[in-house]
Parts: sequence; structure tokens; C-alpha cells
Amino acid sequence: MSALFADVQILNQQNNNTAPIEFPLSAGLVAGKCAVDRKSEATISSTIEEKDGRVKTLKFVFRTVISHNLTLKAVIKFQDEMRVKRVDELRWTLSKVVYVEKFAGSSAIFESDNSSVIFTAPLTQKYVCEDRINVTLHSENFDFSILVMFSPEIDVQPYGPKSNFYLCERTRKRTLSDSLQHRSTVFCGVILALSSIVHIVGHMLRRHFMPHRKELYENLDRIQ
Repeated sequence: MSALFADVQILNQQNNNTAPIEFPLSAGLVAGKCAVDRKSEATISSTIEEKDGRVKTLKFVFRTVISHNLTLKAVIKFQDEMRVKRVDELRWTLSKVVYVEKFAGSSAIFESDNSSVIFTAPLTQKYVCEDRINVTLHSENFDFSILVMFSPEIDVQPYGPKSNFYLCERTRKRTLSDSLQHRSTVFCGVILALSSIVHIVGHMLRRHFMPHRKELYENLDRIQ
């Protein structure tokens, strides 16, 4: 198991608070459990004890799921037909994030929604994301939520040996958008350069093949 989070912040959204608190994972007491097999969970947590006796724990729960992907396959017989083919893929997911805070004998527990999939990648690949990801945690005993804010870089692989990486969809979309924007800028620059060259060449040809205009241009040059 490997998990690298460049920076994690906790934002308590009670009373519209907007000031997040740093949660340095590596500075705390790190504990975890590796998955015994592909069907079992893997967990990793970090616990930090403050000077005032407050104890904070951030826990990540990973599990595997089977993803059913539907693909269309063309089959030509007497007429064209489209058949649906199901492809099953085994993936790992960060299925739950838990934040626990204990102080003066009382505790508060916040968890992510069970239906949410925070990070996911094919089982043999590590998840890499170069964009910020926010996860909202809720509690049954409080009417406000907590926001766990992951800063880039994110590099996680809870199952299997190190292998090639799976780039998160948000980063892929942004990278593609930046690439298209760059290509569009280059293309516009080339078009403008070609337009300028055509204009200059056209001006020179007009002066050369139209004597009366050539004489007019020469008179203007003498005046200047």
C-alpha cells in the first residue's frame, strides 16, 4: 500500500467558517491495515494529539469493486446490427473518509456518503491527480458538515505492487483543455503570420504589375 497526499486541510463549515486547518498526515501517528485479498478492505489513518488534549484522526477506507462497462460491438449479418457487450473490470476505490475528533471525554465522528466514490482506478494501477479534490463529511449528531480538502499532488495505490498510473478524470480534462487551447493559440498565430505575408506579397505584386499605381507609389515616396 502506498498513499501520498501533498497537503490535506480540514474545514469545519459550522457558522459558515471559511478558515481551513492543516492536517499534516505524516506528522501524526500513522496506522493501517493491508488487504488480505482482493475482496477485503485496506485502511490507513493518521492520528494527531493537540497540546490541549484534543485528538484528531483522519481515516481512509479502500475496497475493491467490479465495474460493469458496456461497449457496442458491430456485427454484420444480413443487415447491420449493434450488439451490447459487457466488460467487467476489477477496480479499487477510496470508498470512505472518516474524521474523528475527541476532547474532554466526548467525540464527534464525520463520514463521507456511502454512495460516493472519491478515488478509483483499475486494481493494478495507482491513482494520480494534479488537481484539488474536496470531500464532504457528515455526522448524524451535528447539523453542519466538514470538508476534507486534498491539494495536488495525490498519489495513491492501496492494492498490488507499484505499476503504471491512472490519471484522474479532472486532470485529464484540464490537460486536454490546456492542450487544445495551446494548439488553438499556435494555429491563430500561424494564420495571422500567413495573412501578413499574403498582404505584403499582394502589395508588392500590385506595385509591379500596375504601372500607374507604381508611379503613384513612387510619387508618394518622393513627397515623404
